[in-house]
Amino acid sequence: MPLIPNTQSDGSSAGWFLHRVVWLLAVLLALPAWSQQKGAGQATPVIGYALPAGGRQGSRFEVTVGGANLSGANTALISGGGASVEVLKIFKPLAAPREKAIREALLAEREKMKAGKRTPGFTRDEDLLSQIARKAGFSDDEVAAFRETVAQRRDPKHQLNPQLVERVTLRVTLAPDALPGNREIRLLTPAGLSNPLVFQVGVLPEIMEIEPNNTTEQAAASPVTLPAVINGRILPGDVDYFSFDGRKGRHLTVAVAARELIPYLADAVPGWFQATITLMDAKGHEVAFSDDFGYRPDPLLCVSLPADGRYTLRIRDSICRGREDFIYRISVGELPCLTEQFPTGGQIHTRVDVRVAGWNLPERKLAVDAGDTPGLLNIGLHAPAIGFVQFEAGRFPEFTEATDGKAPSNLSFPCTINAIISHPGEHDVFPLHLPAGAEVVAEIRARRLGSPLDSMLRVTDADGKLIASNDDCDDPSAGLETHHADSRVAFTPSHDGIYQFHVSDTQGKGSPAHAYRLTIAPPQPDFKLRIVPSSINGRAGSMVPITAQVLRLDGFSGEITLSLKDAPAGFELVGGKVPAGTDSLRLTLKFPDEESRVPESLAIEGHARINNADVVHRALAAEDRMQAFFYRHLVPAEELLAWVLPRPPGTKRAPVTPAGMERFRAACAAGVSIPAGGTATLRLPGLGAIANNRPLKFALNAPPPGITMETQPSGNAIDFKFRADAAKTKPGPLGNLIVSVFTEVQPRQVEGKPAKPAQPVLVATLPPIPCKVSPK
Repeated sequence: MPLIPNTQSDGSSAGWFLHRVVWLLAVLLALPAWSQQKGAGQATPVIGYALPAGGRQGSRFEVTVGGANLSGANTALISGGGASVEVLKIFKPLAAPREKAIREALLAEREKMKAGKRTPGFTRDEDLLSQIARKAGFSDDEVAAFRETVAQRRDPKHQLNPQLVERVTLRVTLAPDALPGNREIRLLTPAGLSNPLVFQVGVLPEIMEIEPNNTTEQAAASPVTLPAVINGRILPGDVDYFSFDGRKGRHLTVAVAARELIPYLADAVPGWFQATITLMDAKGHEVAFSDDFGYRPDPLLCVSLPADGRYTLRIRDSICRGREDFIYRISVGELPCLTEQFPTGGQIHTRVDVRVAGWNLPERKLAVDAGDTPGLLNIGLHAPAIGFVQFEAGRFPEFTEATDGKAPSNLSFPCTINAIISHPGEHDVFPLHLPAGAEVVAEIRARRLGSPLDSMLRVTDADGKLIASNDDCDDPSAGLETHHADSRVAFTPSHDGIYQFHVSDTQGKGSPAHAYRLTIAPPQPDFKLRIVPSSINGRAGSMVPITAQVLRLDGFSGEITLSLKDAPAGFELVGGKVPAGTDSLRLTLKFPDEESRVPESLAIEGHARINNADVVHRALAAEDRMQAFFYRHLVPAEELLAWVLPRPPGTKRAPVTPAGMERFRAACAAGVSIPAGGTATLRLPGLGAIANNRPLKFALNAPPPGITMETQPSGNAIDFKFRADAAKTKPGPLGNLIVSVFTEVQPRQVEGKPAKPAQPVLVATLPPIPCKVSPK
């Protein structure tokens, strides 16, 4: 049951109004009244970096997490188990008026000192700033924040970014048996659970950079003992150096994780920290340099050291940028490093020998069990290594290109072919007999499996006539790819016969690492689901909007029904029906009536009917990220977490019957059909009296393009008038409309200061309203 203010009507107009608000909030099945009591100050926490972005199993260390809206942070979550976290310190810069007040008080006291005067009670052996602040009523935390802000402004390496200026210092303890690999870290505050960031658990000794380390001489003063993981960041104008002793002939691996840690920055070009790494000898001569590896932005060096002596690593940004979230981890030593593999997949229910190559590898061949379900498998080496084998389990018979590059002679439709563009300029051709009228989809998977191949796929008939071709095909489910370099074509053969499938690299490159899988088969209608955001915050009893993104495959356009699987008690999806042909759905998650002590893990499934079969897929959690001011990506997250926040003080359960709530839900669920270029009205009962007194406002939450809304009281109801712009909409289902309910809170006015405008505060979210656009 939702929550309402604990008020009583006294017969006055104010009491009557509050009574009506109580009734409305109960019926809305939405957020408790004044759920954001402090207005914008209760915004959801957002974290932009963690420094260091990982640590060694069995160790205890401090981590600084930077972001915004971090006040009151009380702990952090690290996924995967084996980790505990304690909050040590929170830094939040002073509000401008408070900073100004301290500065003015300090300047005034200094002026008095210049005039030979001193405030009574001030002592010369005590810090002046602390005395002034104490006298003016400032806390020790405010004084500390003032000092740090002043120091940062004097530091040329610091350029204050409002999105990163708040910091929380954590003490992280990793158990000795904590599994190595990528995890996620999220911060918890009274306002909610933050977004996730990559956090790595390793097995090597960890080193934190100590400034100044901007020259080879400074680095030489404290050489690094290998192997190790070096943690640091690049601030504006920064270059970091690290020295170590090496011996001739040692096979050194230097792997930088930068973009891997923070894949997308919304306000930086190219959209991430583009690190470069240089290895120099004792005379400062360059031994090796890297600014990427294959198509991966993070650099990698594999070097055989030419002589005994002191070596230095230099890391910087490729275009000399820097800021707080340019975080890096450098793994350096005689470390195993995987750079090649073949094949990159196999048919389900089989065991496949995978050949691997690289640097310092403990083995050259892996026996991989393809399992019984098509999809990606991450198969690690028997010893921890840089990189990993990405292996795809397929559903069709598999064929492998001969070692001399010749095509398999016994290809049949459907099939998957494993091959390599092994040298620059190579052009593979695979002849395959196809029946007339068959629907054929040919798709290359290379870049999505870790191969540097930038494929070009062409199909010709027996006479050499071009039937279809493709260079790049976007795959929104590959959220970490910025260059969708894999190819895909679909066609229908006009006659029986041999058709030739040509594969090459568009850049004319080739190497043993340029492996690929070419699948030629009938269309496989299907879908994938992503739920955004991956951290969902709401008050007890609230209804919170979320987004389901649908990635439709091979022409599937049917309806999908979303549902919670094995959800904790009290959670409910409302409006979870994805209309046929739509790719995105706004819906709401109903929260339990009681707060939770820890965030709850949720699983959402999509159910559809495809080719007379029931198909069920689990949705993946994701974050909708912007890259370089423009591009958007669905970045996958490990978990979908929901945190039920406590209800505001002074609230109680609503005395509204379930039947009354269901009637209101039904009114919303009836939906609305809007003529293209016209309007349609949905009347919701019981809201008119509230609107007549103007305490509440209604607004569409992230509506589809071209849909707008106006409201008009009508007796004891409100008419919601929806309009569809004919130029921006087309007939068909649009999914759900989400309506947010706001009130306005008047900020405290300061005498002698300009009046502050009223601030909107979210009160509630209406149940989803299904919407479609009908022809004129």
